[in-house]
Amino acid sequence: MYNLLLIEEECPRCGEIVNTKAEFKIGMMNLDTYKLGDTLTWATRQYKPPHQKRPPDGSSKGEGYVCCPNCDKDFWVVIRVERDTIVDVKVDNIKTGYIK
Repeated sequence: MYNLLLIEEECPRCGEIVNTKAEFKIGMMNLDTYKLGDTLTWATRQYKPPHQKRPPDGSSKGEGYVCCPNCDKDFWVVIRVERDTIVDVKVDNIKTGYIK
């Protein structure tokens, strides 16, 4: 399971700015769709991994997987959550995609 983050990013593979979704595994993973600025839902006590319980300050960082709707190639992003709010997403220029 995972969640989705609606993003607008420049695809590092084709250079186009695209509106797409990043699959990510932070918080309660139940296919919720978020955008920047949204409050993330964390797993409660009864849920076990892979669901993520709230860190003490509500802050976390994780990766997201994206498939470009323009070129159909994939790439990774880094998603940052601060005080329960999704505050930032950036293309990860180090981690390479699976699709050649």
